[in-house]
Amino acid sequence: MSENRLAFLAEWYQVEAAIIRTFLVTYYITDQAVEVFDQRSKKTFLRRTKIPELTQRDFFVGSKINVFGRQFDIVDYADESTRNTLARYRKKGFVLLKNNMWMKHLGKFLKTLIENKININDGLMVQFTPKLVTKFLSGKQHNDVTASVLMNELLSGPAISLELIGDNVVDIMVACANYKSDNASTSIRLSPSMEQLFDIEEVRHGFYCPTREEDVAMDLKFVFEERRSIIKDCIFKNTTLAIIKPHSIKDGHLGKIVDEILSNGFKITAMRMILMARINCEEFYEVYRGILPEYIPMVAQLASGVCMCLEVFAEDPEKVSHTDFRNFCGPMDPEIAKLLRPHTLRAKFGKSKVLNAVHCTDLHDDTNLELQYMFKIID
Repeated sequence: MSENRLAFLAEWYQVEAAIIRTFLVTYYITDQAVEVFDQRSKKTFLRRTKIPELTQRDFFVGSKINVFGRQFDIVDYADESTRNTLARYRKKGFVLLKNNMWMKHLGKFLKTLIENKININDGLMVQFTPKLVTKFLSGKQHNDVTASVLMNELLSGPAISLELIGDNVVDIMVACANYKSDNASTSIRLSPSMEQLFDIEEVRHGFYCPTREEDVAMDLKFVFEERRSIIKDCIFKNTTLAIIKPHSIKDGHLGKIVDEILSNGFKITAMRMILMARINCEEFYEVYRGILPEYIPMVAQLASGVCMCLEVFAEDPEKVSHTDFRNFCGPMDPEIAKLLRPHTLRAKFGKSKVLNAVHCTDLHDDTNLELQYMFKIID
């Protein structure tokens, strides 16, 4: 196989027939094109086609990609060339950010990981119960004291769970946890930005990470495949919805935007990352159909990759969270935002009316409806 292309086995769930179909998905690095072949019918589903929304970074085992509205789950490498090219460095990692840490440092934590080429592949705010935390800790290599401390920390409030993808990511996160520890024994040398972040004791001791790849797989399964029992519910009281759009995440701005939100008088009370099917994007933006000429490209953008959904509220009890956050996002057109309100999110991170960094709820009466849709209706 040519070194200029990557091949994967991918699955697509066909709702009408209630079956999982398998496809061969090939990504051509030279011209950034995608080809999809239906394994069952032995027919080409998509000829070699350039899809600007997809880049080489989107293709790895465990990722989800949207190809013209159809969501494919990449489940394996299709040949040894791709396996040898990617498997040695595209590793999965898992971290759990404790409540007392992430409420202050979530944005900086995400930003530093992304700057060091560790991608955030999935994220979820979780709420442990005594029963769930006991189940989560069972089988882990902790002494009684460490396990007891971790249990109390995870029961103290919501935690943020993250699936990471990166070169040697498990060893890197272990090195971060052991940074400045007398017992540290690792050949990993952290970058200056990582050292700066983990110089902060609250950050260094504010997260849990497994030390073995088999434990990573176990933790990812517990949180992301069984998340109905652990996901943190929305408050639905003086809160509003924020969506960090796929283009912002692909551009590496996820941590920066979260940091801006937490540094400007807002708190996050629920969080999930999701890859939305096109039909869900159409339903979510239905109110704009026939009203905004950008409706179709808005739908395409939201369906183009994972987005980060947040329930946010204004810390100042005198403020209306919906109004305050909408003002903080700024005008829909980033060019207008840059002229009139340069300190807003869209002025700082937006590119156009479609690529305007974030979605916020337009009407106050729609806040709970949009939160329900993103956190409860979409599976």
